Amino acid sequence: MGISATGVTKTRFVQLGAKINSEYYVQKILKPFLKDDYCRLYPNGDAVFHQDSAPSHASRVTQKFLTDQQVQFLKPQQWMPNNPNATPCDYFLWGHLKSKLNKRKVSTLKCLQKSIREEVKKIPQEMILRALKSWSKRYRQIYYAEGRHIEKHR
Repeated sequence: MGISATGVTKTRFVQLGAKINSEYYVQKILKPFLKDDYCRLYPNGDAVFHQDSAPSHASRVTQKFLTDQQVQFLKPQQWMPNNPNATPCDYFLWGHLKSKLNKRKVSTLKCLQKSIREEVKKIPQEMILRALKSWSKRYRQIYYAEGRHIEKHR
């Protein structure tokens, strides 16, 4: 899933045991994202898509697919790889969801998926906007830290 200034994408779960290669990523994640979320969140196509450094995200297959679909996106050489402080999902969303889910009694995978969907719907858009606004400052900090982590773990 992803977050943006105009909303949250649908939550998509990877099939149990699936190998997340470029083909899987394009077919099961990107195509549904472009069909359902991209048009809803950005009807004018006025967005820049940002992924992390997962191999399936940075692959030539994925980049070609996004280019063919005329999606503006940050290319791998334009983002800071392998830094959990660099993408809003890493520095905000996953930690927020984890803290909410830890307070729930979840005993099955189906219950976990349902809980994730419920908690995502509860995130105020203002909170997402604050996380997104911190992005450029974080990038400068990472740049000046020469790619090292900028936050200390407690």
